[in-house]
Amino acid sequence: MADEIIKELWEVKDGIAREHGYDVDALIAHLRAKQRPETQRVVDLHALRKNTEQNDSAGAPSSRR
Repeated sequence: MADEIIKELWEVKDGIAREHGYDVDALIAHLRAKQRPETQRVVDLHALRKNTEQNDSAGAPSSRR
């Protein structure tokens, strides 16, 4: 199963490279265009969980039930 996934990833990678003529600068431009906008917010669930656990251990009422 893992080999099939790796094979598919390489096929996608090779297809994108082929579409851009194997030009590194064109590939970088393509990938930058696909990045999420800087205005889009990202939530770090690990940090959120740590903060919740710290508050719980500090005697704060738990918001989880």
